[in-house]
Amino acid sequence: MGDAEQVFSRIFTLKLYGQPELGGKTPALVLSQLAAELEAEAEEGAAKPVLDATVLDRMLVARLIEAPPADYPQPPIHYLMGCYERSSEELRRAGVSEAAKAAVATARDLILNYAGLALFAGMIPQPPVLEARGPLQLLDALLLRHGLSVVALTTVVTPAFASAGGQAAASAYAAAATPMPPGFLEELAVRHDNDEGLQEAAVKMVVELARLVSVISPLGDPQPHLTCLAHIVSLEPLARPAARARQWLPDFRIAGGRAAVLPGACWLGPFFNISPIPDDVRGAPQQEPSVLSQCFVGMESRRPGDVNNAINTLRMAMKNIVGQLHGSVKSLLKLKTTKGHMVKWLGGVLEGNAGRSKMSFTPESVAPDGFMVNVAAVLLKLCGPFMDTSPASPFWKRVDPGFVAHSHGLLDASYANETKLAAASDEEAAWRERVRSNGAASTASSEPSSPTGEGEGHHFICQAFFLTAHALHIGPIRSMTMIEEDLAREMRWFAGAVQQMEAAAAGSSNPMERAVIEQRLNQLRAQQDYVKARYNAFVATVLDPALITDVLAFYRLMAAWLMRVANRGAAGGVGGINIPLPEPAPEEFTCMPEYFVEDMANVLLFVGRSAPQLLSSAADGAGVRLEEFAVFFTSLMASPKHIRSSFLRSKLSEVLEQWLPQTEEEDGRGGNFRRRAPSGASADLAALFNCNPLVIQHLTPVLVQLYNDIEHTERSGAFYFKFSMRVTIANILKYLWAQPQHRAVWLAWVRSENYRGNSEKFASMLINDLTYLLDEVVRLLKLLRQAEETRADEAKWAAMSQQERQEHESQAQFNGQNLTALVRSANSVISTLNFVTEELDTTRTFLQPHMVTRLRDSLNYFLKYLVGPERRQLRVKDQEKYGFNPRELLRGLVMVYLHVESIDRANPGPEGPVFAAAVGQDSRSFDAAYFDEASLVLDSGGLLNVGQREQLASLAQRALAASTEAEAEDEEMGEDVPEEFSCAILSTIMKDPVKLPSGVVVDRPNIQRHLLSDPTDPFSRQPLTEDQLEPLPELTARITAWRKQRSGAGK
Repeated sequence: MGDAEQVFSRIFTLKLYGQPELGGKTPALVLSQLAAELEAEAEEGAAKPVLDATVLDRMLVARLIEAPPADYPQPPIHYLMGCYERSSEELRRAGVSEAAKAAVATARDLILNYAGLALFAGMIPQPPVLEARGPLQLLDALLLRHGLSVVALTTVVTPAFASAGGQAAASAYAAAATPMPPGFLEELAVRHDNDEGLQEAAVKMVVELARLVSVISPLGDPQPHLTCLAHIVSLEPLARPAARARQWLPDFRIAGGRAAVLPGACWLGPFFNISPIPDDVRGAPQQEPSVLSQCFVGMESRRPGDVNNAINTLRMAMKNIVGQLHGSVKSLLKLKTTKGHMVKWLGGVLEGNAGRSKMSFTPESVAPDGFMVNVAAVLLKLCGPFMDTSPASPFWKRVDPGFVAHSHGLLDASYANETKLAAASDEEAAWRERVRSNGAASTASSEPSSPTGEGEGHHFICQAFFLTAHALHIGPIRSMTMIEEDLAREMRWFAGAVQQMEAAAAGSSNPMERAVIEQRLNQLRAQQDYVKARYNAFVATVLDPALITDVLAFYRLMAAWLMRVANRGAAGGVGGINIPLPEPAPEEFTCMPEYFVEDMANVLLFVGRSAPQLLSSAADGAGVRLEEFAVFFTSLMASPKHIRSSFLRSKLSEVLEQWLPQTEEEDGRGGNFRRRAPSGASADLAALFNCNPLVIQHLTPVLVQLYNDIEHTERSGAFYFKFSMRVTIANILKYLWAQPQHRAVWLAWVRSENYRGNSEKFASMLINDLTYLLDEVVRLLKLLRQAEETRADEAKWAAMSQQERQEHESQAQFNGQNLTALVRSANSVISTLNFVTEELDTTRTFLQPHMVTRLRDSLNYFLKYLVGPERRQLRVKDQEKYGFNPRELLRGLVMVYLHVESIDRANPGPEGPVFAAAVGQDSRSFDAAYFDEASLVLDSGGLLNVGQREQLASLAQRALAASTEAEAEDEEMGEDVPEEFSCAILSTIMKDPVKLPSGVVVDRPNIQRHLLSDPTDPFSRQPLTEDQLEPLPELTARITAWRKQRSGAGK
């Protein structure tokens, strides 16, 4: 044989003469009939025909079409792929032989042509089952190429062979199949690029691949399928029709968001749905093997090391899966013909699942959590190259806030329904219209955006940034909410139900009844175990350190970008922040979705509560710089024109409260008001609060202002919410008060306001809260005591129906829960009053005429309830269950008395000390005996030292003297007070009368007190400020003269 003849014979395993070589996948056949035909056609005396280039085409026609061998182990397409693979071997063997290389090229040309005829034209006979399978045989070969075992492939193709030999035939097919040779699919795709059959084949392959992967869990090794996907989408002739297919992106308005994970509707979706998080929707494909059963069910009975190993295995698997998905998406983005489709797919699945941003939604109508987490994870990877926040980063030139106004269909509907940072709806609509009319180029953009492949109006960096923010919003962050609210609530419910059922079983003496209870108990335990397993699957996925690292890096970038927008294009980052931010706030900032900031806070809170080590600078942390977030949050809390919602600004303070360093004081009597998980390295956190100049200079005034602003918030349940958030702010203020540099800033700020402004409003809020909270505590304690008396009355209890008893118990439980929350808030207010009255400057605010009477009213009223006859009404069982400690509460009130009294006597105002007199002049609640009783109660518990007891006794004596003097003065003044001398608000004799714009005359302290909570004229309801109060010196002189006259007449 010649060289070429040998090459062709080895490639095609064919001969014209000799004996067939049987055995193996590709037996060598002898084409005797073709040889005879060739001999007959040859001239007489010519040499025997040889297997050269001139007869190759006829040889393949004979082999594949005219006389295909019976019972040949390989189907035609797999035979041709085997030929291609052998051609590669011949090419390596050829060395420098040009003849051999030419022979290989000729052979490959025919192989690719006949592969097209077999796959796309139906011109090569195949068994009916393979005819039906068609181009999916390419997928079978590709799966084998990328690691799928023959056994696994048998399982894949068995349904196709159901009517043609079943599993045995499927097994024979899989055993004879040829793994896809390197280069074959690439050359085949290029050769048949314009063939409709290739386009149809591409779609069939990806849809089938999606169907196969939809039932594979992360533990089921989806790598062959993901690698196949990556291979297919890397080839433009295959990627292009796949991205233009009907099954690429459904109309979610009709199909619903869940269509994103259905192979026949959205073929790329099932690849993103591979996740440890189970999809509990009825009818959803069940991924195998089950992650829950193998990793999380029965965790309590497993060794911790085994559980950790299972979680680490899952996370490693997900790292590989996300990496593969990222590679496939990048391939589609790199190709000009598919880039626009890929971007629209990302925007489409987010828009189609906008319902996930709602407080509640129907799981059947949206894509599962695992899908959304993976979409977000891939988008984060796409953002990786521009996560740099340095001024030289291309990010700053590419990201345009105008995308929110006009995203060219990517997220327009989602943005339209989102609450904005500060803009009202009409302001946002006007801005949106201006941006759209200007071609989506906002004033904050440094350079014109560049279009993408399909005509979108923004650079891909811009698209990726905003798509990622939205994917996090409806993906991982929504899952975090589900963990902390829905799943945690389910676990609490099951824990209570199991406990009740166990108690019922233990108390049952009837064997039949006990058996029924035990059966129900076993059901509850199984359900409880499943809920726990699902909870842990969520946590293992969402708290993956790799994911958290990327999420925090993204929000660091978001913070820097928002600061740049707020500063109208100043250099990126937080180094040049002004606090508060410059006003007026730019429209590009105020019109951004509120969730840009709220999600950032939610992530930091969730990670801080669930895995605080990820926030530390240690090796196992995410490497995030908390200082940058602290400065960013401080600037936003200080800027209500930029962040309208006081709810959101208070949430930022909640993050800072979580980062407070743990101190020894928190273990003592005056400690923390809210439990929180131990945070990261204390040295890092101490530096966060005590070393940054911006934080030191601004944090305290900002928090005090925020404490005031929370009085009015737009969220539902805002009235009760404000107390919870004020506890958070008070925790931070207490820590800052203990730091000399922060205290110095606080005192200087109060002096700069001349003890008025926000510092005065803060003092007023403390008094308001103290009054309301302790009043509610008293009310609820009375109700609980009444409930206990009802239960203790056997006759009365027996006379009640079962429903009445249940309602009674339910109401008592509800009251107890409210009492616990209110006591916590009240303790916080009292503790705050305690430390702010330690210094002259912060106490002087309370000693102003319009403030001191309010403070004494609250203190005296509740002192009466704690030590007077009324205290019997507050005695309930298990007081500690509600956090109610009457002695500690009493001690807190007494310390406020002592602090204010001490400051007042040491630093009296122009009129001398005023506090003791104010205390004694309270005709409603003052009784000197209460002070004596308070001293006895606290002394018995060792809660007062000698000096404090003496100080309290001295205060009581001077207050009693003032009370006696006030009574005498009232008698002297008599009841016939001239009407013009009486305040129109409280009907008391005025000392400093002023006229309101409405013409009504009132006493200055009374109207000042009113304005602290309501900036309107109480008689006309028109806006009113203190500078509108008109002094009345002549009336003041007449009132003073009248007082002197009455006082002299009394003597």
